[in-house]
Amino acid sequence: MSRRRRHARWRRWLLPAAGLIGLLLLTPALAHAQEAGTDSLTLRWTATGDDGTVGRAALYDLRMSDATITAANWASATAVGGLPAPAASGTAQSCVVRGLVPGATYYFALRVRDDAGNWSDVSNIVRWDGELDETPPPVPGGLNAGLSGDGVHLSWDPSTAPDLAGYSVYRAVGSAGAGAPTGPYTRLNAALLAAPEYQDDALPAGASALWYRVTASDMSGNESPQSAAVAGLETGGAMALAWHIAPGYPNPSRTDQPVVIPVILEVAGRARVDLVDAAGHLVRRLDLGRLGAGYQEVEWDGRNEAGRIVAPGAYRGWLVAGDVRLSTRLVRVP
Repeated sequence: MSRRRRHARWRRWLLPAAGLIGLLLLTPALAHAQEAGTDSLTLRWTATGDDGTVGRAALYDLRMSDATITAANWASATAVGGLPAPAASGTAQSCVVRGLVPGATYYFALRVRDDAGNWSDVSNIVRWDGELDETPPPVPGGLNAGLSGDGVHLSWDPSTAPDLAGYSVYRAVGSAGAGAPTGPYTRLNAALLAAPEYQDDALPAGASALWYRVTASDMSGNESPQSAAVAGLETGGAMALAWHIAPGYPNPSRTDQPVVIPVILEVAGRARVDLVDAAGHLVRRLDLGRLGAGYQEVEWDGRNEAGRIVAPGAYRGWLVAGDVRLSTRLVRVP
């Protein structure tokens, strides 16, 4: 019913070290779309480097389509001309796209190439419906940090924004006992995160206190303010551990698909996750056995104790360990 997530650094970074790390770090992020006229649009982004944040990239490739753009359909999307040459890393750049049909929906995405011919992943997607959307998503809530393998695992409540594009995690180095620092908070993920969780294995050497914030971005490139900061590291490099059950994913989930429920165990020992319906009746008990302290993932296949798929509706997953009782809300849909 449960499986231990292992986050050894060599497994996490083996593939990028073989030649993909430049691609991950080269991924640009479109900042926002701004109207430039009745049939045109200004797209803005921040230049990346040729090698991560170092140097100057070689070429941009901007595409547009009437459907959301992915790596799989990139070649079929329309290439946009008139792009500027890549500037130095960190430089704000823009281009104007003309000849658009007012009221039509367009999707835009950007890729960048380095001087060795390597292309980045697809950037976040900007959607334009003929009206300028300047309203950012709500600030993410429920941010929690805890020990996981070689680093710190973060989780937070899923955003309710209907046009959510993803999340960004920011980290600051503080001083032990001084509380949350004012900054600077540095973004950790190159591309937007699809799930409301993040594993930070690349901890700065010698840090006595690490603090984290998270933001949400929508498909128009608007980014929310940063969330309240949480500590992920204490004096002397000892991780802060606390009992925790995080939002399941996917959530909502279909009745025919499993849902994963992340939990953090403060100490090793026997624990379980109880699934109950809206009336509080026990639907399924998942015995976790004797597990070690740290981050775990519990998978519920959506079935009750009799092995039948449960009906659509609201459920709760309860982490139970001794006197500890913590819950998260789960929604099952047809």
